[in-house]
Amino acid sequence: MKRLIALCLIPLSCCAFAADESFPWLGSLNAGEGVKESGSRLVELPYGLHAIEPEEPDADELFIGVHGWRSEGYEWVYPLQTINNDTRHMFFFNWDTNDRRCQLEVVEEIKASIQNELVDNSRYSSVSVIGHSLGGVVVAQLADSWDADLPLTIHTVAAPLNALSGEVNEACPSQLPMGKQKNVRFIQWRTRFELDNAFNRMDQNPMVVDIPNSIVVELPETYRERRLGHNWSISYVAEQIADSDSD
Repeated sequence: MKRLIALCLIPLSCCAFAADESFPWLGSLNAGEGVKESGSRLVELPYGLHAIEPEEPDADELFIGVHGWRSEGYEWVYPLQTINNDTRHMFFFNWDTNDRRCQLEVVEEIKASIQNELVDNSRYSSVSVIGHSLGGVVVAQLADSWDADLPLTIHTVAAPLNALSGEVNEACPSQLPMGKQKNVRFIQWRTRFELDNAFNRMDQNPMVVDIPNSIVVELPETYRERRLGHNWSISYVAEQIADSDSD
């Protein structure tokens, strides 16, 4: 799956993508010195769900990355490439985090996009989504509304999930997952509050919430001899996901 060739993903746009070398195919992204430029290519995609690699017959897991607030995309390049393997078909969901519309609309867009992919590709046997920061808040809301027969795994990384436990807004209702869906696996990956510059000036840790039947993983203080902060956390989690494949 980690290839540099550009093959058709979506029949309606096959010719355009195959001829367009600027499309951010996963194999063409640069996780090194060119990571900033590669990241910008991801977040400059039209809003919505995009397959970022050619299909492969052995891929039976639909895997989606959902970025956080005002993402520049660079923090996703290495993680997406690391998580990728021959059994996964990798997607990226780009959305306007500055839009003040109800987040549930974004959740419904992701859910509808997943359902469309499942209808078009009967080979999928599971779905996984990984959301970072505000993207984690969004994907968390898929848990209770998941009604597909396939199992869903939700990874929230450095996500301020406490935003879902506040006062209910009738115009835009939201709540923490209740953990009642048997075919939903929920994993919270939490950075160290004092080391995460997105949160450590707050009065309390916005990542700490109680979601029944969820798995909580506290990230270490350092990663690759560096402070494990907010954006760096996705790379660490990606390696853990990749390592779990061999278990």
